[in-house]
Amino acid sequence: MEGLAATLIRIFALALGMDEHFFDDKIDRHITNFSMLHYPPQHEPPLPGQLRAGAHTDYGSLTIVKPDGAEGGLQVRAKDGSWLDVPHLPEAFVVNLGDLMAEWTNDRWVSTLHRVVNPPRAAGEGARRLSMAFFHQPNYDAVIQCLPTCAEPGRPPRYMKTTSGEHVWMKINKHREVEHAADA
Repeated sequence: MEGLAATLIRIFALALGMDEHFFDDKIDRHITNFSMLHYPPQHEPPLPGQLRAGAHTDYGSLTIVKPDGAEGGLQVRAKDGSWLDVPHLPEAFVVNLGDLMAEWTNDRWVSTLHRVVNPPRAAGEGARRLSMAFFHQPNYDAVIQCLPTCAEPGRPPRYMKTTSGEHVWMKINKHREVEHAADA
């Protein structure tokens, strides 16, 4: 997964009109998180509107997901606001862009809004789902600021300069603040 992420990041650099190795020294000590996401079988029907994972974007540069073939699953939001099922291809990965890449590109590329939906009720015990997710996060001290090819006279940088570590801590703390507010 580390090698795949590095290859994807190099492709990103080329797509952004930069040297292929621009990001190399920003990801050579990455602080990535690998997670196994288990969604158990649903013995009781979910509540109306309930999801297995609500709509969100990921914090880092990109996420590489290896979903299983269970019914119901990952959806991404289209530009028109509709939700599209991500097809399961047995030998394929799903790649989502994260918030950090959106900031690096000055929102030229946007992070992927996604969610996990419930399986059809007929799936019964087969509704169990297991996904592996590689949440790629650049080096803790990697500087995150608008890339040179992503700003123009009519499109100045939209985000303050930060580091990868500061970025992820800000996202985690913001999430915690929302949880604490909901508990209050």
